Order: sequence, then C-alpha cells, then structure tokens
Amino acid sequence: MIHYQASKGYMFKPWVSLKKAGFMLLELGLRGVIHPQLRAKLLRLFGATIGNNVRIYEVRFFNLSQGFKNLTVADDVHIGMGCYLDLEGEIYLGRGVTLSPNVTLLTHSDAGSFHHSPLCEIFPPKIAKVCIDEYCWIGSRVTILAGVHIHEKTVVGAGSVVLHDLPKHSLCAGIPAKKLKTLILQDSQSMV
Repeated sequence: MIHYQASKGYMFKPWVSLKKAGFMLLELGLRGVIHPQLRAKLLRLFGATIGNNVRIYEVRFFNLSQGFKNLTVADDVHIGMGCYLDLEGEIYLGRGVTLSPNVTLLTHSDAGSFHHSPLCEIFPPKIAKVCIDEYCWIGSRVTILAGVHIHEKTVVGAGSVVLHDLPKHSLCAGIPAKKLKTLILQDSQSMV
C-alpha cells in the first residue's frame, strides 16, 4: 500500500497532462469497440497484460495517469458490461475470474488531497492493489475497495461492498461483505 501526500506548491507539467489526455482518448475509443475480444487485444496493445480468451465488454477505466499498465488479466476472464476499473493502482484478475455487470474496483481512496481537504488528516490518501484470484465470481453491482485480496474460488453476492480480504472457497455477501459459507469442491473446476 502506498500513502501519498499532496504537495503545497503544485507545478503544472504540460507533458504529463498531454500524456494523461492521450490515455483518456484511448479509453474513450475503446468504448466504441463492439467486439469484447478485440477490446482485450487493444488493451494489450495499449500496455495492459492480457491473457488468452479474455472478454471485456463495455467498461470504464479511470485514473489513467499510468495508462493501462496497472491492469493484469489472466486467461479465460470475463468482465461484464458497465464495470468501473480504477487504474491508479494495480488490478490483478486471475484465471477464470468473472466480473458480472456493474462491478466497481477501486485501487485508491482520496478525501481531497489535491485541494488540501482537512479530511485527509483523518482519512489519509492511499493507493493499493486489488487482487482477485482464479475462478472467483463477483456478482453484479459489487464494489471492491483498495487493498482487497479475494482468494481463489470465492463467490461475492450481488450488491456487496468488500472492505477486507475474503478467504478461498467461500460464499461471501453483505455490506460489508463477510463469509456466509464454505464452498465444497467436487473437482478442480466445479463448486457446490
């Protein structure tokens, strides 16, 4: 986890702003790509690490100061329509992960350091990786906050807010999300 603090004297750097604007234009162009596998291939071209057989539907990427290099997606991943992915920090999606529609992955929190909000003294800004291990299924409208690690073969119920790490082979749900039951594996690919 990285903690950062806004400097008192902000200096405008035009080349940084132009680079960020370029990434924002690329992200806007990606929205017009109809085919989800083509969108995945273009993200690979733009600097993301993307595996094989990846389907990325119409999603929104934001905080693109690092471009798309903070995104790592393994093989056989499905990212549903309407998802929001914060690329200020790293996002890792393991093999076979499914993000249902409208999932939000946040890799940073900031109460207003740019304008020196006094709330930053209580809630210091942070950037932290979001890691979702292999064969997890994240239900619709789930929000996952910065620094969360969801371990392998875990299901997160629709509408949940994930504040802390979740254990492997679990069904989790709620606000905040908590383990409801252990999933018993019949074999390496299926869950009961």
